[in-house]
Amino acid sequence: MKPFGKALVLILIAFIVSCNTNKENPENQTNNESDLDLPKLDSRFPVLSPEAQNQVTSWQYFKEFENDLKRINQGNVRSYRAETERMVSVSDSLLKNIPEYLNTNSISSRMRVLNVRIKLLDENLHQPTVKTDVIAENLKEANAAFSNLIIQINELFEKQRIDEMTRLEENMERVENSQAQDSL
Repeated sequence: MKPFGKALVLILIAFIVSCNTNKENPENQTNNESDLDLPKLDSRFPVLSPEAQNQVTSWQYFKEFENDLKRINQGNVRSYRAETERMVSVSDSLLKNIPEYLNTNSISSRMRVLNVRIKLLDENLHQPTVKTDVIAENLKEANAAFSNLIIQINELFEKQRIDEMTRLEENMERVENSQAQDSL
């Protein structure tokens, strides 16, 4: 009986060890990003106008967010999941702290879209089975949302410049008309 008991104990230990190994493997596969091969995407975003650039400098984390998005597009991150988690918190902060001068309906709505796109990217990266094509599409949508935000910021300043030019022209016409009437 003793050899039978030893064999039973060895089988039982082998069974327990194999159960622990099976429990660890799914976790490693879920969290392992080494098999995640995202295509490098073109991360050229519209350029902010000088006036917009001056205002955006007061928007804390805006430039950092842009750099993070460019880095993810180029594949220069060790952990996509950790990077997108951080980007979610940064985009939440950007959304909550839009500078007063930039806080228009059009800009805040573009920022909300960007925030949702980043959260969707992060959520999909945290799925047990990560599909590269879905992640790449989410990243493209996040890029488009960021580009639209920059375009909207530039349009705000372009509109203001046009309004100023129109007011200046109207004032000049009034002065000319006033001088013409005075000479009569």
